[in-house]
Amino acid sequence: MPRIEKNSDFMSTLSKLPVDQQHKLAKKFISGVMHLSDNPRLHPLADILHKPACSADDISKAHAIAKSVYAETSTHSDISEVKFNCQATHFIAQAVMACTAPDKGASNSHLAHKVANYCRMAQTCSSMGEGGETPDFANAEAQYNRITKEQIDIVNQFLDSQGS
Repeated sequence: MPRIEKNSDFMSTLSKLPVDQQHKLAKKFISGVMHLSDNPRLHPLADILHKPACSADDISKAHAIAKSVYAETSTHSDISEVKFNCQATHFIAQAVMACTAPDKGASNSHLAHKVANYCRMAQTCSSMGEGGETPDFANAEAQYNRITKEQIDIVNQFLDSQGS
């Protein structure tokens, strides 16, 4: 398979991978943003993300934790007090939920891409919060570009290791 150089190739390549390979990549994407959250309830997920294979019980626990954190970190209707780090945690939880959702056949063809996007949003939110009282858009853009490149590199390395 040719090397991925741009986001459209990234999306196309991920959609062609079998679901088990998409799960492996999704776990790597999530591992790359876990440090952005200071929510201790997400800490047990780090061990699960590093396992080569997860049991049904692991997946169920991860989904339950993520769903709870996702609900807890929702902005609800009060957007006046957006806490960017909290929103980063929200997107990490959403990525875990997407990764651990029950198999739904055709909807899984974009599983890794969906998780990658949630991780990009987590990075963007975290980066925007580094500006103090006002969002740091320049930093957010730079960090978005960095994580996108890192994700492309992860997929290229994965494909190389698979002999693709």
